[in-house]
Amino acid sequence: MAQAPTPSPQSVINLQGQLLSGADAKVSVYDRSYLYGDSLYEVIRTYAGKLIDSQMDAHMDRLWQSAQLCRLQIHQSRRELAQECQRALEHFQRQPFATEDAYCRLVLSRGVGKIGFGLGNLLTPTQFAIIVQPIESPTPQQFEKGMSLQIVSRFRNHPNALDPAMKSGNYLNNLLAFLESSENGFDDALLCDADGFVTEGTTFNVFYVRRGILCTPPLPVGILDGITRRTLLRLARELGIEIRESYFDRNRLYAADEVFATGTVKEIMPVTRVDHQKIGTGVPGVITRKLRSAFDADIQRLLR
Repeated sequence: MAQAPTPSPQSVINLQGQLLSGADAKVSVYDRSYLYGDSLYEVIRTYAGKLIDSQMDAHMDRLWQSAQLCRLQIHQSRRELAQECQRALEHFQRQPFATEDAYCRLVLSRGVGKIGFGLGNLLTPTQFAIIVQPIESPTPQQFEKGMSLQIVSRFRNHPNALDPAMKSGNYLNNLLAFLESSENGFDDALLCDADGFVTEGTTFNVFYVRRGILCTPPLPVGILDGITRRTLLRLARELGIEIRESYFDRNRLYAADEVFATGTVKEIMPVTRVDHQKIGTGVPGVITRKLRSAFDADIQRLLR
């Protein structure tokens, strides 16, 4: 009996320099990313069909920081990986399903080898795969509606266990949190640490506004140093908005005037409900909109 083809999204893959369709790309079952989740990744997006150099630099900086945190020696150079992302993007742009802007996911595995944790089992250097596909950014209608988030029962990983500052392919903590929130009818999840302090979402950082002050968890609580988070903090300072990076529990979100999420794909996404509590007036707030406009202007500046 002929084996049915494996379904694949419309995408192109750069697998170790070989440009393939999503259906044709294959990774060994002995790859450490498959066996142990022993991999790192970064998600970069285009604007006006271009990868922005400063954003690529920031993502590469974080990739190398993640590699230090997980004792992974990257055998490719920053320049090589950036060039391979560009090659994959250009190949994507020649496809009939190409869109103006694209999602680019760089996955870096420790390598392929025999089963066993020891580095002596590795048979290859670090392996990379770059997935490029149409980006699914929130629509204007979704922005106005905002997200509903549940603060789930699952704790965020402690930094002394699996450090959230490391953008690892081991994503089971986040995935299980998302499934919990989804089963309860929410769009996504927020996680607290074991002490009840809010950390971050499954794929995004979180901010709230109260009486005109912008607040977000500090990095030591155990969160990813988000590229968009950094940009928002800079833009808020430029706009003269007071900022506090502080520990807070869920009650601060319930009492907030505004809440929003930030990430490479979401950019700035309003949150209009946390658990069963409506946030503010239930629509995107003034500061959220102001920061969204400032973010858009900042992207246009980078494209010039």
